[in-house]
Amino acid sequence: MAGKKIDNEWYKKWFGAKEYLELYSHRNSKDAAKIAGLIFRTLKLPKGSKVLDAACGNGRHSFFFASKGYYVTGIDLSEFLINEAKKKLKGEYKNHAEKLNFLIRDMRNIGITQKFDLAVNLFSSFGYFEKDSENFKSVKSIVQSLKKGGYFFFDYLNPDYLKKNLIPFDVSKRNRKLIFQVRELRENAVYKKIIIVKNSSRSYPRQYEFNEMIKLYSLNEFKTVFSKYGLKIIKVYGNYSGDKYNSNNSERMIILSKKF
Repeated sequence: MAGKKIDNEWYKKWFGAKEYLELYSHRNSKDAAKIAGLIFRTLKLPKGSKVLDAACGNGRHSFFFASKGYYVTGIDLSEFLINEAKKKLKGEYKNHAEKLNFLIRDMRNIGITQKFDLAVNLFSSFGYFEKDSENFKSVKSIVQSLKKGGYFFFDYLNPDYLKKNLIPFDVSKRNRKLIFQVRELRENAVYKKIIIVKNSSRSYPRQYEFNEMIKLYSLNEFKTVFSKYGLKIIKVYGNYSGDKYNSNNSERMIILSKKF
């Protein structure tokens, strides 16, 4: 994979595949509750507040927010993931249907006239575009969706920690499938190739290949961009327990900011 260019729109294929949900199936409602718990402890938003879940995936965080009394709009570019969220909404989460709305939207141009009390971008759902200007369009669009005085909770990886602790290769077995993941750092981004091998009705296994890419940005870069688009950083956490961010040993870079 070294030095090889990937499709600039790799996310359309990967986030549109059921294999994506299978790979990250360990990211469950308990994990969502841990992140949401940090938000609730910090902000203490009144019930009935309006929340934007940007890059909501199949809605695991959106459902948790709705269960706590918030009105949630989840957006994602993946039609597949939004449809999965809507299926859940008609099934196990139907009791919260009046509090939830799922829309296919690009974070760079959200285009929703409603203004939100809180916007969240969770699980490192940022940095998918090669051009910095494209990535930061997402910040601008999210800020435009917030009320004045509204909050933005941004959950991102810690680039310094990642660079020192990158696992270049691993193999796992899940649901009778072999999953190979190869990672490398290149041009200030982390690239991942995912190869999934599974049995089929044919006489030989089938193989599927996907790519991931996340551009890496420092806290200082985010401070500059957030300020440019009208956000004041309030706190920076290093994990979901709420410990203070340390660039050397924090696994996450979680930024809480407010629109001024």
